[in-house]
Amino acid sequence: MTGITDVLVVAPHPDDDVIGCGGSIAKHVRDGARVTVVIVIGRERSALDDAVSDAEFAAETENAAKALGVHRCVRFEEPSRDFVLSRRVHLDLVRVMREVRPQVVYLPHDNDDDVEHRLVHQLTTEALWMAQSEFFQETGGRAMPAPRLVLGYEVWAPMARFQYAEDIDGQIETKVEAMRAYVSQLRHAAWDEGIRGLARYRGAVSAGSGHAEVFQVLSLGAPPAGLLAGGGHD
Repeated sequence: MTGITDVLVVAPHPDDDVIGCGGSIAKHVRDGARVTVVIVIGRERSALDDAVSDAEFAAETENAAKALGVHRCVRFEEPSRDFVLSRRVHLDLVRVMREVRPQVVYLPHDNDDDVEHRLVHQLTTEALWMAQSEFFQETGGRAMPAPRLVLGYEVWAPMARFQYAEDIDGQIETKVEAMRAYVSQLRHAAWDEGIRGLARYRGAVSAGSGHAEVFQVLSLGAPPAGLLAGGGHD
């Protein structure tokens, strides 16, 4: 994926970016791109991690971002289970999009089982067209050009169909390391081994071996040569 300087990842919850496209994030960073992650919804407390302070949890998020090489992490802290789409949150995301002006955008795929993931998919697709329009001047930025590529990622609701697989064999350990930064989340389950297993399964299905992340191609502008022929950004 040559010529990519700026990438935007929109995640519903902390750690969704790591699970869905952490290997691809690390690959973009390796190739010199700046990656901005927006986490829309704030922390959901549980009895398993109630002793972890908000500051400690925020540090876990920052450590995961550092492990992947993320340039900037923006947290909207929208309320979990009470999250609704509003003009305010749309404009917040449009503002970031116009600042970043990404060539590649990642967001949850459109058929995720989690209702908040589907809401963030809707939020991001609507914010994309808003950011490209000449309206919404209250965001303070110029209309941005259309991204070259918009990809939907899977979290724990695997896609029945995907159009693009990214080889992350060289980034799988970085992805697992980033997941392990969420110490409090590993008290719920072995999510680090879960993402390794999902990547191994996707590597076997898409290429016969190795590790991969798969994506729904939601928008394709000017594709790099060989992108949809299984090229990837090696």
